[in-house]
Amino acid sequence: MANLKILAPYIVIVVTGLVTWGSFSARLDEVEKKADNISQIQQDIAVIKQEIVWMKAFLVENMDR
Repeated sequence: MANLKILAPYIVIVVTGLVTWGSFSARLDEVEKKADNISQIQQDIAVIKQEIVWMKAFLVENMDR
């Protein structure tokens, strides 16, 4: 019984550390997902921008026809 009284605070500290680690890991995963989404959005914007430049050049070139 005495050993349990001595170990109880340490068990609580370890469990608290594990819960904190799990929470931190979950949040880090979410941040990584958001970063991936932002990267994909940036790529999509670059493609759209390129298409707009192409369409503008096409329209200007064919405007006199």
